Amino acid sequence: MVTSSIKIVRRSFFEVFWFTHHLFIVFFICLLFHASGQMITSLQGARCITDSNGGEWCNYKCDEYLKNDAKVPDDDLCVDLVFKGPGYINYSKSYWWVGVPLIIYAIDRIVRWTRRFNPAVVYKAIEHPGPCLELRMRKRGWKQQAGQYVFLQCSELSLFEWHPFTLTSAPEENYLSVHIRKSGDWTGALLKTVGKHSKAKTTKEGKNAELNFHIAVDGPYGTPSDDIFKYKTTVLIGAGVGVTPYASILKSVWYKLKSGNYNFGVKKIYFYWLCSDASVFGWFTSVIKEVVNELKELDCSDYLEVRPHLTRFNNDKDMMENVAMNMDSEEDAITSLPGVQTRFGRPNWFKDFVAIGQENEGTDIGVFFCGPAILSESLDKACSLANAELEEQSSNSMFFYNKENF
Repeated sequence: MVTSSIKIVRRSFFEVFWFTHHLFIVFFICLLFHASGQMITSLQGARCITDSNGGEWCNYKCDEYLKNDAKVPDDDLCVDLVFKGPGYINYSKSYWWVGVPLIIYAIDRIVRWTRRFNPAVVYKAIEHPGPCLELRMRKRGWKQQAGQYVFLQCSELSLFEWHPFTLTSAPEENYLSVHIRKSGDWTGALLKTVGKHSKAKTTKEGKNAELNFHIAVDGPYGTPSDDIFKYKTTVLIGAGVGVTPYASILKSVWYKLKSGNYNFGVKKIYFYWLCSDASVFGWFTSVIKEVVNELKELDCSDYLEVRPHLTRFNNDKDMMENVAMNMDSEEDAITSLPGVQTRFGRPNWFKDFVAIGQENEGTDIGVFFCGPAILSESLDKACSLANAELEEQSSNSMFFYNKENF
């Protein structure tokens, strides 16, 4: 169980991780039987007395006395024998400490199992650069909030495995969607299954396919992003595939503005998108680009400020020439986002946070991050340092950090 928890094993061979960790059920069952054998005894509260003949009588030997029909000199010595005898203490308590959690777990699994009888219908698959596949589904009675995630289970692949995916659809849309990249055995098998059920065709969205097969959906489940609308100013930071929860949030903001709802809390969003490879931008650019263009049409561009960062580049001459030739273009040469310019290298978080705090004087600023744990530590520290700096400047702005690691 320990070795299968290693990151590289968990990411590349999730099935190994999943099945080995479910051996805990066998472990707990064995633990119950182990206690019943009274192999480990407890001497807590042990008491011995001496009879008139100098013989010693001890309460932890009461079961032996009963077997031999021995007359105990003190009737109180063996009162409540079941709870005072050796092994019996452990035997009775083991059901409470082990049995009750197992029952709760069993109820959770049963509820999750019953949800398979209300499956989602996958009706469309859209291929994005990366490569990345977007699955659009419909499910009866579906409700969600922006930034939440679900567990997916495909019975054609396994009856037991459930894998988490962040929802990229907004609550205002009449479908739910996830973006899937091949990153292991299960995702690779799922993409092949989608291909078998698909009828490919090309539309303005790109390569997509009409489908009609079922997949079980468990959720949705909440994340720290649920609190985004509690802040007037929000900083969203997505590293690599950690950008996925913010697609749902940004689309939800656009739908609210489109409907004339300007009182949903957020007034300004700073969106940092960090990628170590320029090709990674491609698989999600279409979603972000759509939101940016729609906000521009609504004359609400001030709500969103996109700051993409390419954190690593290997002196790619073609890419650098492309950037140089498109410096004056309305669209960014790397991300193709309008009115945006990709920055090279990592952001100076402390400097940026202080500047954001000064721009939004007197407000609580929510920082939401989705990405690797090592970057999360740097952001947490930068928020604390920025708060200290703003306090020295007599500013009333304050950063509140929220993280979601993967």
